[in-house]
Amino acid sequence: MILKLIGQSNSVRFASLTLGTLIFSACLSATLIAATPPQQKSAAQPAAEDKPAQKKADPKVADNQNAGKTNKEQAWKSLKDKWVVSQFGGDGPVVIKDKLITMGLGDPLTGIRWEAELPKENYEVELEARRREGFDFFCALTFPVGKKHVSFILGGWGGGVVGISSVDGFDASENETTSFRNFETDRWYKVRARVDAHQIQCWIDNKPAAEQIRQGHEFDIRYEMDQCVPLGVAAFQCKSEVRNIRIRKLTTTEIKAADKEAAKPTE
Repeated sequence: MILKLIGQSNSVRFASLTLGTLIFSACLSATLIAATPPQQKSAAQPAAEDKPAQKKADPKVADNQNAGKTNKEQAWKSLKDKWVVSQFGGDGPVVIKDKLITMGLGDPLTGIRWEAELPKENYEVELEARRREGFDFFCALTFPVGKKHVSFILGGWGGGVVGISSVDGFDASENETTSFRNFETDRWYKVRARVDAHQIQCWIDNKPAAEQIRQGHEFDIRYEMDQCVPLGVAAFQCKSEVRNIRIRKLTTTEIKAADKEAAKPTE
């Protein structure tokens, strides 16, 4: 009986000891977990499918945004490879390169002309020119006006006359297009001429320089400039240079605008 009681006592003591151990271990684990700082999660990189998709340009929207705009740069055609030296008699030396044409001092004229097809109506022609030596016109741009031709003169009659030759038989120095300005030596000037069904317009450095209504007027060139037909550039007792010669046809929108402008009643 005593031994049985002792055995029971030992069993209870062992069970109590085991239970205590388990409780202590559980408390210790909880303490360690609570004391450990939480690990910071690294910023998750978005998956390829999570990245915002780039919007593609809507061609219809682009067309609407460009509606009414004229891309003139695409319309311009560079004029090269078809230039020949004019034969005035007394010509100075001429050097024709892709980007630069040099005309030496002539006695009195030196020039070049284009030998290929050209528009005669509804077009613009443009170039850059400068005087290197001399005191008279360094650029006489000859161009077609329908079946006729005219010359836009820069620096003629002693160096300062600007105008169109010839209108109703009168030179650039004595018709309604005549004006005067000073041209600097070695400075490039942008020259542009435009022909539509109603008028001739000329610009220097994008500023209006000469304008002539076509209706009711006769146009021609001085006989000396025949060597520049159908399109050409000449200099009178000057050494000059030209570059970036190009031409373009007017757009339908521009032609309609010119027609509309011409239809307005004159005051």
